[in-house]
Amino acid sequence: MILSKLIVGQVVSYIVKQFKLDKIKSYVFDDNELDKKVKNLESKVDLLEKLSHAPREFVLCNECKKQIKGK
Repeated sequence: MILSKLIVGQVVSYIVKQFKLDKIKSYVFDDNELDKKVKNLESKVDLLEKLSHAPREFVLCNECKKQIKGK
């Protein structure tokens, strides 16, 4: 049992080195520069949304409503 775990571990490490899977693994699972930039931008957008005013509702006069309908 212990011997089989040792052999499997060595075989897996050999395959990872042989086919350069460690680079692929780090590319897929680790954050790259674009991931970091997107997270930074998302945090800035969240902050701006918190600081912004609530949207206002405008009340149109009757003359404005007629002009909009006429278009």
